Amino acid sequence: MRVAARLSGVARAVILGTTIVFTALVLVVNRTNEVEPIALSQGQPAPQTFVATDRVSVVDQQATEAARAAERLGVDEVYTEDAQTTEAVLESIQDFFANAEAAAEPLEVPDDDVVVPTTTTTSTTTTTTLPEETSTTEPSSDTSTTEATTTSEETTTSSTTTSTTTTTTIAPPPPRELQIAELREMHPLLRTETIEAMVDVRNDDVDRVAEGEQPVFSFVEDEALTLALDLLDAGIRSTELEAVRSGLVTNPRSLILLRDLPEEQRTAVEAAVADLVAVSLQANEVKDEAETEAARQAAAEGVPDVTVVFLPGEAIVRAGDVVDPVELQAVLELGLLEPEEGGPSLRALAVVATLMVLLGAFFVWRIGKEHWRHPKLVGLFGVLVVLAALAARVPELVARDRVELGFLLPAALFGYLAANLFDARMAVLMAVPVTTFTALATGDVGLVVYAAGASLAPIPLVSAVSSRAQLNAAVVLSAFIHAPLAAAVAWYFNGSDTVVLSAVVGAASGLVSGVAALGVLPFLASLFGITTAQTLLDLTDRNHPALRRIEEEAPGTFNHSIMVGNLAGRAARGIGADVLLAQAMAYYHDLGKVTAPQFFVENQFGVSNPHDRLPPEESARLIRSHVSEGLRLAREFRLPPDVAQGIYTHHGTSLMRFFYHKALDLYGDDVNPADYRHRGRKPQSKEMVIVMFSDACEAAARAMVQHEDPTSESLRTLVEQVITEKVEDGQLEESDVTFGELTRIKEALVDALIGYYHTRIPYPGFPGTTGGSVR
Repeated sequence: MRVAARLSGVARAVILGTTIVFTALVLVVNRTNEVEPIALSQGQPAPQTFVATDRVSVVDQQATEAARAAERLGVDEVYTEDAQTTEAVLESIQDFFANAEAAAEPLEVPDDDVVVPTTTTTSTTTTTTLPEETSTTEPSSDTSTTEATTTSEETTTSSTTTSTTTTTTIAPPPPRELQIAELREMHPLLRTETIEAMVDVRNDDVDRVAEGEQPVFSFVEDEALTLALDLLDAGIRSTELEAVRSGLVTNPRSLILLRDLPEEQRTAVEAAVADLVAVSLQANEVKDEAETEAARQAAAEGVPDVTVVFLPGEAIVRAGDVVDPVELQAVLELGLLEPEEGGPSLRALAVVATLMVLLGAFFVWRIGKEHWRHPKLVGLFGVLVVLAALAARVPELVARDRVELGFLLPAALFGYLAANLFDARMAVLMAVPVTTFTALATGDVGLVVYAAGASLAPIPLVSAVSSRAQLNAAVVLSAFIHAPLAAAVAWYFNGSDTVVLSAVVGAASGLVSGVAALGVLPFLASLFGITTAQTLLDLTDRNHPALRRIEEEAPGTFNHSIMVGNLAGRAARGIGADVLLAQAMAYYHDLGKVTAPQFFVENQFGVSNPHDRLPPEESARLIRSHVSEGLRLAREFRLPPDVAQGIYTHHGTSLMRFFYHKALDLYGDDVNPADYRHRGRKPQSKEMVIVMFSDACEAAARAMVQHEDPTSESLRTLVEQVITEKVEDGQLEESDVTFGELTRIKEALVDALIGYYHTRIPYPGFPGTTGGSVR
């Protein structure tokens, strides 16, 4: 509890501090303690002609900025090369050729060299035939035969020649389709024609080497790398990449190193190289934002200020001409405006505003403790104070040449808001800051008097409304009160010629204030969780979804609730309590019964009572549950907390006597009364007490009239017994109801019950009449 109290105190202190700051700012902003005899503003006509008294040079900021902006636009963007991108492109191309080489590797290792001897007859000369080319492959350690070459030696002795031929067999590459499929899987972005052309060149190199010719595949790789390097060295930006790729594919470059290839194959390889490079290319020039901005900033800084010079005797601006920034600056630099005189101190104004906020808070603390205990209500009070300061500035905005327009001051708005959101006492309190802030903002005694009367006028009209018609009527009536109030104040302070217009403006102010209050009230009530008269009027509408559900699912409970609401409203009027709140509590107090209506007697029409077959403790549990179920449904239907308290407190902790005595009959004296008490909370407010009494008295009276004809004395005795029982049971221990109010509640309930259960004349021949009265 202490921690919660400390936190609450800190919250209130923060709220008051914030209120003081904002109130002072609202009253001080756009005010000065100096007076300007001549008003000269940019974009407005000059009131007179200003002539330069000396040479003055003024920088034309607008022209200067325009020149610098143009210079910045003339600077091209700076790009830098991304070396990593260049390397990545080359590596991508090299990876393709490496993969093509790997795809062409033989599936099996070739057998050892096979030597085939032959014998021929030749002349007696000795001839040695050497190959045209020698492979660069190193000879193995156990043979003198060179791989990928064939060496023939012919030796002739006498007439017999012995020829020995050594042949190296190279295993063939995998099938062409297999190589193409493997490369397509590894390089899916390349065209099929590209892969086929590359595979064909690589496979043809096997035949070229076997025939002693130079391989071509390595030349293709060199050409592809050279082509990519040429393009990358020229630089490729992201905006140019697609154009470069498209140009490569549509117009492949001629490859000089492949000029010996057949025309058809060379064309296919050139297209393949173009496609490979196009797919691998990336933008390697990146915009350097920092360098670009630095270059543009340097260019802008190089532009000198554009200045305008006014010579002595030259007219700076003529009367009626619109003042531009250069002319205004020249006038100010030459000091052509009259010296400004001292005015009221803004510090003193802020101090007065602070003291008014603190005085209002002190008032709430001393006589409005029920509001002071809740920081959110203190916050709402602060919001209204700040809004009052804003409203006080309205006359100076609208009443420039006509003093009558000052009566548009929306002072009545705060009477409406405070009376509905708090109570009449707080509404009267709000009249103090409204009038004080009006005095500080306007210095007009007449408006101060009008603000006091206008803020008080709506309070008695809206403090006890019980219907929407009354609320609307209060707005209209308040507007009618504003008219003579404004007329009288204007007549006294401003003269008789201002009376008519002041009356019209005052009436308009009252009407607008009332309509604005009706619009703002729901927002503030929802924001701060406050139940207003508008909210209660909506809740007491019979078409409310929760009431309709009660009527449809538990019609007996619905009739009982409406009856209790009527009793509660009459009792609330008897002691000056909130009639709408008491009625709303009563309408929803048995909301929880809709979950199991058959267990409550008012809904058991034409059926047996299920409690006759249940043990008393189970019956007590079922009856008790309608409170918790009611609270759950209250949250579901978003009933305000004030109304939901009627559900929680309408039984308090009362004893369910019927089931308790039934338990005594069954189990003897060994019965704990606490097991047969409701689990609610004892009522605290007058409205909660009224709902508890109205509920109990209506139920008791309904039971009595089923067995006997009621009389005024029997009803009075019944009400007295019910209320006495509640008091003796301690259900009013936490409430603030006085004995005098308790007496008036009894009288109101008795009068209401007598009116409902009055005796009627018997109708001859009416079904069910046996000489008695018909009800």
